[in-house]
Amino acid sequence: MKRYGFMMLSMVFLWCAQGPSVWAAEVKIGVLNMKQLQRNSVKFQEVRQKLKQKFEGLQKKLDAERARIDKLEQELQKQSMMLSLDAKEGKQKELEKLTRHYKYMYGEVTQEMKDAEYEATRKVGKVIEGVVEKIAKSENYTVILEESTTGLIYYSNAIDITDRITKAYDQLKE
Repeated sequence: MKRYGFMMLSMVFLWCAQGPSVWAAEVKIGVLNMKQLQRNSVKFQEVRQKLKQKFEGLQKKLDAERARIDKLEQELQKQSMMLSLDAKEGKQKELEKLTRHYKYMYGEVTQEMKDAEYEATRKVGKVIEGVVEKIAKSENYTVILEESTTGLIYYSNAIDITDRITKAYDQLKE
């Protein structure tokens, strides 16, 4: 029993000795709303527009290939009664070949779009992370949380630093 009492007394002593130094530091917390930053940032909108243009170009390729397949299907339907068996088989094989090629292209385009989006997100994320770190150091923030962080249920708008980070991000020169 004396042993437990001594341990408790030691723990209370250590806690009291550390208490003033732990509580003396001012804690400054900030919150960043990434969705709002993405909506309001001019620079982010430029990145989004570039991705959209790339995606539209890739989609046009897919649409052109789909149009070729549709045209061949219509020709086959219209001419099926007039074509010889060999010619009909040749058109069907060509249609199957185009369909396989389209499926392959679709998979390639989908993967390319995912990769481009991932790469853009990674690059923008790194830059924003640098901006956040710079602001955190210059303004002595202890912690800056992303608004959608698990466990963050409520915060006052007084600690929302999204607008400052958005401005700083938009002012960066590439």
